[in-house]
Amino acid sequence: MEIALHLGAHLTDEDQLIRCLMRNRALLESQGIAVPGTGTYRAQLRQLAYDLRDTPTNADTQEALLDGIIDMDDPRRVVFSSEGFLAQHQWVVVNSTFYPHAADRVMQLRHLFPEARVQVYMAIRDPASLLPALVRDSRSGGMQAVLRDSDPLDLRWSEMLTRVHTAAPDVPITVWCDEDTPLLWPEILRAVSGHDPASELEGWFAWYWELMTPERHEAMRRYFASTPMADDLQRRRVLSAMLDKFALPEATETVALPGWDEDYTDVLGTLYEQDLDVISTIPGVALLEP
Repeated sequence: MEIALHLGAHLTDEDQLIRCLMRNRALLESQGIAVPGTGTYRAQLRQLAYDLRDTPTNADTQEALLDGIIDMDDPRRVVFSSEGFLAQHQWVVVNSTFYPHAADRVMQLRHLFPEARVQVYMAIRDPASLLPALVRDSRSGGMQAVLRDSDPLDLRWSEMLTRVHTAAPDVPITVWCDEDTPLLWPEILRAVSGHDPASELEGWFAWYWELMTPERHEAMRRYFASTPMADDLQRRRVLSAMLDKFALPEATETVALPGWDEDYTDVLGTLYEQDLDVISTIPGVALLEP
């Protein structure tokens, strides 16, 4: 059995991935993929992972846990999704580090499913846009909470991913840049769910709703409904052309924090690009790219 853990990151998804998969439950179940409702496991798994961290677990533990969450018999894959597994909003950045407890949290979740092949999936995001978004989010506690004792120039996603891989080397990690999600969205859904590449999930284009006007979104929906894509590359090219033509400029604007000028955000972006090169070399980590 496979356990797919979609772990965020914060402010990269807002549950759009799991909502799309839940919308396609019947199709996914026919392929042996269980997508339980988030209300049945988010708080439970987080608490159990902590409570049982030092307690031996086995196949019976795993079976009892899954029996309480899913109705499906003998699924080949179960998908869980929660950014809260790694941290709450106000603890995403601490002491110039992304998710300081990420390695412990992944190990605890891995411990709950000792007989399964556990896999981690998550988006990462340019600090130049992520940090302002966190500051503006009411759940994060404002600038003092988000940037406490932290220098944005020191933040590296590669450092966090290396910690997780070192702690749980048998857990493959798949990441993608939030900035690339518009071009990769159907592929991201497939990577996390593990569904048959020949199957197309209903409503995947709903992700683009906030990027364009309703009229343009409907035109996009009609086009994809009537025009089969030969492969992922063709779909990316079509999406790129549509987004260039249809996307609202304000939908992709980044608002800098007070005191950040254009040069500063450019430096953050450059460091992020360099960090992606490092990520691509980390053992056990796969970077999805257009």
